[in-house]
Amino acid sequence: MYAIVDIETTGGYAENHRVTEVAIYHYDGIQVTDQFHTLINPGRKIPHFITGLT
Repeated sequence: MYAIVDIETTGGYAENHRVTEVAIYHYDGIQVTDQFHTLINPGRKIPHFITGLT
């Protein structure tokens, strides 16, 4: 079993950008057995070029 973690941010540099979303999927090698997902308020506007990616 292992976990797949997906983190979305307002940009690519930790010192200048913030996390906006976290998703974690537990996978047993055959299927996803559990999942977690949350949105996080980054406390700033999300740049247009980032919202255009998703």
